[in-house]
Amino acid sequence: MKTLNMIATCTATLITLASAQVNAQMDQQVETALQDICQAAKSDNVIRMNKTIKSYRLDHQTVALNVVCNRQDIISFAYDNGASKTADRLQRSVGETQITDLAMLK
Repeated sequence: MKTLNMIATCTATLITLASAQVNAQMDQQVETALQDICQAAKSDNVIRMNKTIKSYRLDHQTVALNVVCNRQDIISFAYDNGASKTADRLQRSVGETQITDLAMLK
C-alpha cells in the first residue's frame, strides 16, 4: 500500500511539473512591459525612459539590475545602440559597489 501511494505521489508530481513547464510562457503584459522599456532605453531619451519605467511602477535600479534586452543587460544594450544618455542614467541608479576583504582588516 505504501508503494502504491509513493507511485501515485510521484506520478502526480511529474504531471504537475510537466504542466507547469508548458504554462511557463511569458505573460503578455510582462513581455509588453519589457519591450517598451528596452525601446525607451534604446531611444536615448531620458524623459521617455523615465515615463515608461514609472508607467509600469518600477524603479530605475530594478530595471538596471534585472532587465535583459536581446540577451544583454539593459545598460550594455543601450550603450551598444548609441543611447549613452539613457545608459548613463541607468548606470547611476545602480551606484557604486565596494568590496572590502574583512580577512585583510584583521
